[in-house]
Amino acid sequence: MERARRQANYIRLLAFLVAATILMAGLKLELYPQLYMLGVAGLLVYPLIAQGLLFLAERQDRPQKPVHQLLMQADAMIIGVVCALLHFALVPSLVLLIIVHANAVSSGGLKPWLLNLLMTAIGALMMGWILGFPALPVEQSPVLLTVISLLGLGIYVGASSAFAHLQARYLKQAQDAVRRQQKQAVDMSRKLAKYLPPQVWGSIFSGKRDAKLETRRKRLTVFFSDIKGFSAISEELPLETLTSMLNAYLSEMTRIALRHGGTIDKFIGDAVMVFFGDPKSAGAQEDAFRCVMMAIEMQEQMKLLRQRWKREGIDHKLEIRIGINTGYVTVGNFGTDSRMDYTILGTDVNLASRLESACRPGGVLISEATQDLVKDRIQCRNIGDIQVKGFNRPIPVFEAMGAKKDAGARNRYVSAETQGFGIHLDLERIRNFDKNSILKTLARSATDLKQEKPVEVDFEAEGFSLHVKSAELKKREREKIIEMMGRAAKKVQTEVRV
Repeated sequence: MERARRQANYIRLLAFLVAATILMAGLKLELYPQLYMLGVAGLLVYPLIAQGLLFLAERQDRPQKPVHQLLMQADAMIIGVVCALLHFALVPSLVLLIIVHANAVSSGGLKPWLLNLLMTAIGALMMGWILGFPALPVEQSPVLLTVISLLGLGIYVGASSAFAHLQARYLKQAQDAVRRQQKQAVDMSRKLAKYLPPQVWGSIFSGKRDAKLETRRKRLTVFFSDIKGFSAISEELPLETLTSMLNAYLSEMTRIALRHGGTIDKFIGDAVMVFFGDPKSAGAQEDAFRCVMMAIEMQEQMKLLRQRWKREGIDHKLEIRIGINTGYVTVGNFGTDSRMDYTILGTDVNLASRLESACRPGGVLISEATQDLVKDRIQCRNIGDIQVKGFNRPIPVFEAMGAKKDAGARNRYVSAETQGFGIHLDLERIRNFDKNSILKTLARSATDLKQEKPVEVDFEAEGFSLHVKSAELKKREREKIIEMMGRAAKKVQTEVRV
């Protein structure tokens, strides 16, 4: 902005220097009375006055645009006065009109230019009336005056072009700087997004939510999970293996949680805390249903992960426990103005954590409040009442077994594991473009087993995993395994649509 203001002042100074030079040339050629020297002095002083007005407006923190527009109109009126002083000599007057109006069009646009025309006419008429509207015929205009006028126009055009080029270069530099800053901001926001739930990050960056300390009471469904015996396992495994295993586990659990719409509160080692219903809610029943379905899918995904880890030499049977409860909690930003945490607090949060501790490995334990919301869509088994720490009364609990729509032959999951063999598929997660590869792998493996050829297969795709090592298979189990692969292929063929 400062650079643009200085360039505008230079252009004005140059324009009035040209006007003063033309008038001075006319005086030297004795075309005009010596009294017009006052006009030359005024043309030299005016740009300094204009610069002073802009500086004063800046010092007083006033908007400079109105001052700049006012000075443009003053420029036009003064040029009209100079045209009258030149006795309306054709070429010098045209040169000055071109200079002042070209500047008006480039700086302001159509409306300021039309106003400039009016102000030029007013200045010319006023001074012309005072002087008696003198006129210098074209044939009496000296060639030298014409040459000086055209030379002044050429200098002005060249200087204006140079300033325009500089301005374009500065603008490009500014645009490049803005693009760099935008890229840095995007990169930084992506990095920061990894530390926030996507729903919270999105609402903050869209302006729907402010990063300030505020909480509210809301009915949420809360989820807790952890890996049974993880502390003992972590002492036995090498650090790199443990890190890789934990990251793979948390990555899979996060992907499932986000797909179901859960808000991931935090990871505490191997423990995962998720809640449904804030910042977005689909209604209490739908939130609870999504949470339970997420938990069931996580348990199924653990079967695939166990097969993968076993192939990698991790023989521990890793199983997760899950507890879910629905109730009114306090949700929002807790902490200080400089450091806050978006989380939930309340008795019903503690109950979900206690249910997770009481859950059998591989199970999904839900409270009565959650069961009431999902019983029409989820198969639940009544476990009875349990006593949990921090609660005086026994707590009725249920085990979520699966979605009722998945019961029977249309169960979306197939999972089995024995020595030398492991299969896992989730029909809803298998991608249609993986279907043919999965069917070919199952067919080829089953055919080779029937023909008692050596088979070593480790195939994995989204929603599907197959491990076969024929050398380790027990003979009495071969037929069952071949039959199981046939049933899996039939499910994939009929229930995964291309």
